[in-house]
Amino acid sequence: MNQFLSRVVLSCCLVLVLVSPSGLRAQSWAAPSANPSSTVVSSANTPLATVAVPASTVIPVSTAALAATPVVTAVHTPAAMAKPTEAISAEMPEVVVSANRLDVPVQDLTSSSTVITSKELERKQAGTVLDSLQGVPGLDIALNGNPGESSSVYLRGNNAENTLVLFDGIPLNDPVGAPFDYEYLDGLSLDGVKQVEVIRGPQSTLWGSNAIGGVINIIPQSGPMPLGGSVLMEGGSYGTSREVVSAHGGDNGGYFNFDASHYNTAGFPALDVKGLDAANLASENTPAGVVNNGDDNNSASLRLGSNLASNLEEKVLIRYSQSNTSVDAYNDNFVLADDPNYFILQKQFLVDSHTNWKLLDGSWEQQLNISFSDDNRINSAVTNFYNTYYANGNLDGQTAQVSWQNNIRLAKEETLVLGIQGQDQWAYENYSSGDSVNGPNASDSIPVTSVQTGSGFAESLTSIDDRLFFNLSGRWEAQSQYGIHTTYQAGLAYVVPFLETKLKANYGTGFLAPSLYQLYDPTYGNPNVQPETSVGYDIGFEQALGGKNFINIGADYFDNDLTNLITYDPTTYVSTNIGKAQTYGVESFADFKAIPNLDVKGSYTYTYAQNLVNYSVLARRPQNKASGDVDYKLDNAEAGASVIYTGTAFDTDFSGTAVTLPSYFLVNLRASYQVNAQTKLFARVDNLFNQWYEQAYGYSTPGLSVYGGTKISF
Repeated sequence: MNQFLSRVVLSCCLVLVLVSPSGLRAQSWAAPSANPSSTVVSSANTPLATVAVPASTVIPVSTAALAATPVVTAVHTPAAMAKPTEAISAEMPEVVVSANRLDVPVQDLTSSSTVITSKELERKQAGTVLDSLQGVPGLDIALNGNPGESSSVYLRGNNAENTLVLFDGIPLNDPVGAPFDYEYLDGLSLDGVKQVEVIRGPQSTLWGSNAIGGVINIIPQSGPMPLGGSVLMEGGSYGTSREVVSAHGGDNGGYFNFDASHYNTAGFPALDVKGLDAANLASENTPAGVVNNGDDNNSASLRLGSNLASNLEEKVLIRYSQSNTSVDAYNDNFVLADDPNYFILQKQFLVDSHTNWKLLDGSWEQQLNISFSDDNRINSAVTNFYNTYYANGNLDGQTAQVSWQNNIRLAKEETLVLGIQGQDQWAYENYSSGDSVNGPNASDSIPVTSVQTGSGFAESLTSIDDRLFFNLSGRWEAQSQYGIHTTYQAGLAYVVPFLETKLKANYGTGFLAPSLYQLYDPTYGNPNVQPETSVGYDIGFEQALGGKNFINIGADYFDNDLTNLITYDPTTYVSTNIGKAQTYGVESFADFKAIPNLDVKGSYTYTYAQNLVNYSVLARRPQNKASGDVDYKLDNAEAGASVIYTGTAFDTDFSGTAVTLPSYFLVNLRASYQVNAQTKLFARVDNLFNQWYEQAYGYSTPGLSVYGGTKISF
């Protein structure tokens, strides 16, 4: 760890030492709420078991001053009664989000959000994070072919690197990636995941530069649970099999959660178009390739926790995953072609330590997080009968991060959050490729390169009479490459009396530095690439009709203006900046729960993303997208269906020529039956009508697919 991070850790420890242990209490912290029955928002940085602070507990200003850091934050939120872990799991409504780095009642939020809970993940039989994101309003997906291959996620039309992906608060965006995103959401399994949270709109103030468009946070199960576990086995189309083993147990004195899984598929030919025949794209409804692109994925995760004292909790996360994926490559005619000997081995290692310390009857909570992530990709290709391409490369990106956060309750309606964060990112690349006819075409070598970032964030959340909610936040960030940048954000929500209509609006700015790959790769990098900045806002409403459990509807208009948008030249693939770009649109939703055991959901999004220099449409962002889900439960049986409509989108072919991706309509079916308390059977049909479609030009997608399996709990 370099001197920068060392100083941050030392500073945190020194302040902690100055605090007298006699002031600590056996009580967890939660944001105050005026409504004891309020839904509590889950936070990746907050323990699952929380206890509400008595309304009479207020920290004197002189005492609160001890928490001073370079950033001061006031947070005002209503009080929520927290429950033990088991009670939370049983009673908490499904829609919860972590939008403010601490627990906040969902009705107090001004940001637009979607949360997919473990119950919904199991009901939809989702296996990966990418699966879980299907149908989320304002979110578009582009998968390059088979399961396990690289993918891009566009929130509200923003570039993929403008979405920050977190695993329990640990940043996953790869510093050696091109772009600076996380490309392997389809290889990130959902084993032991409590919920997947999507926060839309500018979030850079709280989460950093990659959060211009929003945040995706994967929250794992963690906390005391009775000793038990489960085994899941599944198989189906394309020679696919999946096995998952889970175990958990313990109490407040010490607990563990363990999950391990293996996924394997023979796949199908990912190559979809014949050569560069872009004009016949709509008629190319059969794959051009003949070689299957398979994937083999293994992952394991261990979470440990213990209350070291009545007011001191320590949690540790260790996670490792590895996937070996078959991909295609360009041949000696510079045309994408089958390649049975080209594989990408992707390895990811995560470790995180989370310390939670409560003071002054739980009114002051300190959180110290130290995390490290390592993403390593090894490319290997050998010339063969199908393809003359060869490659040998190693790309390694690492991120170390330390954050110290103070949540201080000053009054019934006011909470103070003080945060500082230090981050160091490293990148290494050694890559060469070519073909047996034309010889070498790329030789990339990036020596160990690093960039450091120090930041402080501040946020103010206000609640008045459980109807008016206001938040104001700011972030100061010093980056070793580009210097000092500041971002800010404001949000307002008001619940109209009698009508109970929630009106809301948000405004924020963002900053994104290019990745180390985009800067320093000798072939595709460009040291002249400038940081990307943004200004965004949204305005919308939410309305309950006939009560909260009858019909809920809502809609938001959003607008994002981006300067120096980071992208690549479609002909040379060299990183570059577009002078300006704009994305705007409308996202809406409707939930129907009026009939017992019947759940109906729907959403529609209109997105327009445009380059303001040449007024071209940004690639792979469909203007129209709609989805719907229907689920019905009868005794021990449950059945459901999902429909997804995606309108036309634009892309470029392999020569850089603009092409149109046709619209498509998908129907998926699912069913399950609980045989007894231990055994559950499940099955699903994906792409019922065998619809041909593309999310990225030149890459095919699964046709009609059938899967089934069983889950045994103990």
